[in-house]
Amino acid sequence: MRSTYFLLVMFLSNQFLFSQDHIHWGSTGDPLNGLTITWHASSLSSTGDQIKWGYTTAYEQGAFSVDHRNDYSGYLFDYTFPPLNANATIHYKIYTEDDWCHATRTFQTSTDPSSTQFSFIAGGDSRSNLSDWQTAANWLASESTDFHLFMGDHVNSGTATTDWNYWYNNGVNFLEGNLLYHTAGNHEYGSIYLNQFVMPANEKWYSFEFGNALFICLLSEEDFATQHIWLLDQLSSTAKTWKIVFFHKPFFTTGSHVDDMTAYRDTWWQAFDDYGVDVVLGAHVHYYLRSKPINLNVSSTAAVAEYGSEPGEGRLQIISGSYGAPLYDVGTGWFIEENISTMNYAKFEINDNVLTMNAYNMVGSLLDNVTLSKNPAGIHEPEATIISEFRLSQNYPNPFNPTTTIRYSLNQTSAINLSIYDVTGRLIKMLGNTQQSPGAHSVHWNGIDDQGSPVNTGVYFCRLEVGALSQTIKMLYLR
Repeated sequence: MRSTYFLLVMFLSNQFLFSQDHIHWGSTGDPLNGLTITWHASSLSSTGDQIKWGYTTAYEQGAFSVDHRNDYSGYLFDYTFPPLNANATIHYKIYTEDDWCHATRTFQTSTDPSSTQFSFIAGGDSRSNLSDWQTAANWLASESTDFHLFMGDHVNSGTATTDWNYWYNNGVNFLEGNLLYHTAGNHEYGSIYLNQFVMPANEKWYSFEFGNALFICLLSEEDFATQHIWLLDQLSSTAKTWKIVFFHKPFFTTGSHVDDMTAYRDTWWQAFDDYGVDVVLGAHVHYYLRSKPINLNVSSTAAVAEYGSEPGEGRLQIISGSYGAPLYDVGTGWFIEENISTMNYAKFEINDNVLTMNAYNMVGSLLDNVTLSKNPAGIHEPEATIISEFRLSQNYPNPFNPTTTIRYSLNQTSAINLSIYDVTGRLIKMLGNTQQSPGAHSVHWNGIDDQGSPVNTGVYFCRLEVGALSQTIKMLYLR
């Protein structure tokens, strides 16, 4: 009772001393293009709320009016910066409730989003234990990284406004100094969560690019079918070297949440395997887990030989789920490489074609690490891959259901025709009829014919025609 009273007094004191609070950072795009600061105040300024900022304490960029919206108490204010300088310090002051509040504050911007050398941290589940969340937040504030992926379950109850107040107040050192991309968990998802944070697109699921990586945020609470269609479009249209997906509920875990995502293995995880997603990030179960390489196109009961995005290689799933939530016990399973019950976070460093993940506890001790490496001349950079001959490779997987990948290479710019035929020689599906540049190419076929109907189980032939030349492979579709 006494500790609760102390927290309440401290909270009310903070509200009295500071007319704005809950400062946090989001982005409508990458970390330098769309960076947005958000803060809370109990009332509006009579002359209009503003922010002044610059790269020096002279605030040489000027003073700007800001937008406001209703919060669960008072208002939230947003200011989206113009494109910013990389690796720079922003100096700013906020004018709200008729006062330029506090002394000058600072924020450090990320490296250039076109750089292929950058870092980010993934973790979440800060709910329940406020002192542990404060410990985690203070430690994370000492880390240097370009941005964070926050993996959900910010608070214990998304409708409890006191939970949100305590979350902001206990995490203030971290939240005021770092850019976070959020995904929602089962504990806080709802109107207050969606109103708090500025994120890309519809803020429920979205993507952004940084360097040679595509980041895809999914929502593991609803709209799975809609997201699946969107996910396929995102994965099929990117040429980025690294593909990283993050959402709250993991596919492969132990204990009471073991089957939370099983129903979506044939949709979401199928897309991860078919398009060679490199890293799948989750939280939800309040421990650290690194999976063995998982490829369900190969086996649903055993790991494959190595991590990677090539056919037959496996996904790296990382669960980093304890910024303050009650710790879960470790478990057993064919998919587990490392499993540790402790507060933790996962720090990723990408250096062109090398990705390194180091997992730490909240005093900086190394828990686990893994490195993924890609051939610079691999399929992720087809424009640089010049093949000495025209070649159609065997599809993978084969047999397949429902999707297979067909790869081919050209030695020069050519007009190509890529088509699927049945055993009678009837044209089933035209996959490509266009001019293409030299290098490696790939397309995906989902067993749907040109009329939009699923084909029957059986043998099909894929023919690649380049001028007067052609090559054919045989494929087996199983429904």
